[in-house]
Amino acid sequence: MLGHLVKQYNALEHNVRLTYLYSAFFWSSRSIILDQVLAGYIYVLTGSNEPVGMVTGINGLVRMLVTFPAGYASDRFRRDTVLKFAGVLGLICAAMSLSAYISGHMLLLYVAYACWGGYFAIQRPATEALFADSIPNGQREGPMTTKYILMNVAGTLGPIASIVFFYIYGDSWSLSGLQIVLCGGMIVGIPGLAVLFYFNDDLAYENNRRANNRLSIIEDGELSDLDVTPRGKERTLLLQNDTDDEPPESWRGRWNALEGLTMFCYSGSAMAGGFLIERYGYRFCFFVTSLIFLAGLMLELLLLPIIRNERKLKVTSVVKLASGQ
Repeated sequence: MLGHLVKQYNALEHNVRLTYLYSAFFWSSRSIILDQVLAGYIYVLTGSNEPVGMVTGINGLVRMLVTFPAGYASDRFRRDTVLKFAGVLGLICAAMSLSAYISGHMLLLYVAYACWGGYFAIQRPATEALFADSIPNGQREGPMTTKYILMNVAGTLGPIASIVFFYIYGDSWSLSGLQIVLCGGMIVGIPGLAVLFYFNDDLAYENNRRANNRLSIIEDGELSDLDVTPRGKERTLLLQNDTDDEPPESWRGRWNALEGLTMFCYSGSAMAGGFLIERYGYRFCFFVTSLIFLAGLMLELLLLPIIRNERKLKVTSVVKLASGQ
């Protein structure tokens, strides 16, 4: 079974394999350095919940400010170049974070997590766009599902680390123990940062297809199927969008950059949560959170009339394209 999985992995497109590797390593690290363990470390270090919200809020604010220029850059320049820049920035952030964890210097921690906000804003649009470029249009549902499964499974490392830590230390949190967990989590993410240097735009499926489209292919004295395809048909297929596919290639970076807005909302709520806990306690904060969650769920229910006929619309679209309409 393991050999079969290895064979399937090797058969994947180059950038798809790297995206899976990055998701496994860095999301494991992210679940530690950005979630419960970090909150416990800051609380033990400062004795207050407000700095916990401040660290998360600063991270989200920087991400919001950088996300749209970063999305434009990933569409304007080579995406692998943008990812190399993100990799360098990520390594700098990792070094600053490790120094902050060990020294307990809050100002350095604020700076490190502000830089992490910039890193996420630069890395995510380019990675998501290049991942979509590397999969044929209409076939992204399976690979994207696999990627999000990897992200969710890797994201359990942080809660598991918290459970183990609390099992060992109980209610008496140890600063040295939290430092070890955070440093370990940061080290886990370094291979993921290294992966960013190996992405390649030229190996993406759509870039390869575009290069092949420029060639006039003649085989056995006959024009290939590509040459007799109605003018503009390839572009029509490329730009065809349904609920399973990404926007046009030239806009994918900017479209994926919109994720930065949702991250800012999350970070802003974390900052507000720190203040609410300090002034009104956990119970009041949980009550407000449940109301916000309920409001979001009501908005999601509005999507049901739109997506209930998605499969039927998809089949109809494929039939029309096949018939040349």
